[in-house]
Amino acid sequence: MSKNHTWRALAGVTAVAVSMMAGPTAALAAFSDTRNATPQYSAMRLLAPTSADVVMTCSANGAKVAVDVNSFAEVPGANYHEIKLYSPSGTLEFTGDLSKNAGKSYRSGIQPLGSWTYEIRGYYKVPGSTNTWKGSALTGTLTC
Repeated sequence: MSKNHTWRALAGVTAVAVSMMAGPTAALAAFSDTRNATPQYSAMRLLAPTSADVVMTCSANGAKVAVDVNSFAEVPGANYHEIKLYSPSGTLEFTGDLSKNAGKSYRSGIQPLGSWTYEIRGYYKVPGSTNTWKGSALTGTLTC
């Protein structure tokens, strides 16, 4: 074998070895430490309040009503609570913020007699965002 062939063969083997080292190879990794991450929630289930003390007072002629929320069970995980009050025809008459005294009472003008309904629910208003998660409602009926 000539000297020229030996150099060519050596150059070819070197080129193949260099190209194999430059190409991607399988990576192997082993981990020996364990950590528990704090869960990041993308959804939350808010339950309905478990109880509420809501009373309705009717005027002597029955044409005006007053509704007061004396107490309610706050929803775990909620940072806002609200009441919605519906007239006998099903029309939404009042929405109140239960963290404020003014949101716990409703006084009507002339209103129809019959069965009124209310919904109390908790919400989670995501800080720094316009996103809100709405909980299930506790519903009740009030009659004049």
